[in-house]
Amino acid sequence: MEQLRIGICEDNKESRIRLLNMVTDSAEKITAEAFESAEDLLDHFFPGKFDLLILDIYMERMTGIDALEQIRRKDTRVVAAIATTSQDFALESYRLRAARYLEKPVKPEDIRELIQDVIHKKESEPHFECESVRERIRVPFDCILFAEQRGKSICLHMDDGEELIFRGKLDDEINKFPEKYFFRCHKSFLVNLSKICGIDRELLTFVMQGGEQVHIHRQGFFAAKRAYEHYLFSIAEGWKQEGQGADE
Repeated sequence: MEQLRIGICEDNKESRIRLLNMVTDSAEKITAEAFESAEDLLDHFFPGKFDLLILDIYMERMTGIDALEQIRRKDTRVVAAIATTSQDFALESYRLRAARYLEKPVKPEDIRELIQDVIHKKESEPHFECESVRERIRVPFDCILFAEQRGKSICLHMDDGEELIFRGKLDDEINKFPEKYFFRCHKSFLVNLSKICGIDRELLTFVMQGGEQVHIHRQGFFAAKRAYEHYLFSIAEGWKQEGQGADE
């Protein structure tokens, strides 16, 4: 198992230290960082920084729910758990896709169970692995809009607007991307078919979610168009089969 990165946000010092100890004792290869306020967490947060966040709800200024709402605008994938003595914010936490509601005082067995769930999710998720400038990272395929060759490096354009850059060649890495979803539309571009919004025939580009334009090689335009149409057809067939199954 690779390193699991956990962020803890708790304004009470004693509770913060207790949570930190429970987290680090619950499994091997865990790095944990603790914050004493929601504002402090938000100042240090960026998409992909943590695999799991444990947030207290009631803090002096900003609540854990308010912090999670801001985090969800940047990162829809990080697992979040809410620690509290009250059920007042249960509906809000579920709306913000909190994975768990932890009743205070939080029990070690609850933390262990939560972390095992996160480990299982992380290990079973289809992903691409690469060495960035700082560390080895795992990138879920469905977070990637497209890959771009930039000189001697590859840039992964993410659906949250981030760019991940690492040394390498598309020619060497292309076999790591599932053919069902990714298509090499240009010598410098590999596109995620599930993230395409349309085709610009004049510019010879795929129009991606967020408005990005991905170049299509002129001689391969019709092959790229067919690949996209085939993907759309496969999705439609899947919906059709699901509908038939529901009627039976």
